[in-house]
Amino acid sequence: MSASPTAASEPDPRRRVLRPYGTYSFSDFPFPHVRSAPCLPPEQYAALLRSVPPAEAFTTGGRTAPRTVRVAIDSSRVLDDPAIGSEWKWLVAQHTEPAFWLQVLERFGAQLHAGLNAIEERLGRPMARWRIARLGSGEPADLHLECRLVMETATAAQHARRQPPHVEPSNTIWCGRLDLLGAEQESTGADLQLFRALPDLRYDADRAPRGGVIHEVTVPAESNRFLGFVNGPQAIHAVGPRASSAAPLYYVEFLAQMDRAVFELPQMNALKRRWNRLLDRPARG
Repeated sequence: MSASPTAASEPDPRRRVLRPYGTYSFSDFPFPHVRSAPCLPPEQYAALLRSVPPAEAFTTGGRTAPRTVRVAIDSSRVLDDPAIGSEWKWLVAQHTEPAFWLQVLERFGAQLHAGLNAIEERLGRPMARWRIARLGSGEPADLHLECRLVMETATAAQHARRQPPHVEPSNTIWCGRLDLLGAEQESTGADLQLFRALPDLRYDADRAPRGGVIHEVTVPAESNRFLGFVNGPQAIHAVGPRASSAAPLYYVEFLAQMDRAVFELPQMNALKRRWNRLLDRPARG
């Protein structure tokens, strides 16, 4: 008589964010990105929601930061803090190991190779053989991965309302976001907006003037939604308006970063930069 399988022998139902689960789609327009909703199995997602650290756990210098636009608990703290639950430790560990980078390449390899072949040549090895380490681990690597839990306060919602189109820092080659919303927070805004650059676009640092881009795609904020994309000059995005709410907004941010810039953004001259900031001032309130 065969023994019944034990819980230890059953496959782990938890998933990484790039493994298709619900509605999963890839698009090159207006830049390469993946959308997935629901992204994680309901049980896994519910466990993460239940164990989100309290607001006071999001600190700056050991103190809460109620006026800070956004505060984060980085991967090192998630893994080291015994007060943070095992579901979060699993999520962070799984998304900061080499196997996750291989999943990124499986989905976005063609787009990454097209933009970073010079870096592969400089390093002397293909991306699939890059040394991968968790950001903050202190380990030498060609590429560092980060998975952090972010909280935006009510004050942050006001800033999100004014967020200009922008790209992520130039040492970031891939990034993603998993929304952590309860059912009561859906349809309150904070949608992700994706833009297409007009010809001859010039940036103000990492920001694109609204007159130089076209808003092409809106990805509505919803429970258990993930969006991931290749970062670069074309990956112009912003967070849309959010309804007034005292409840903090939580999400998980995923990053793949190198130790130096991998692209340059053409910049406005000083006169145009001042004019652009003057025009943008009403939008900032």
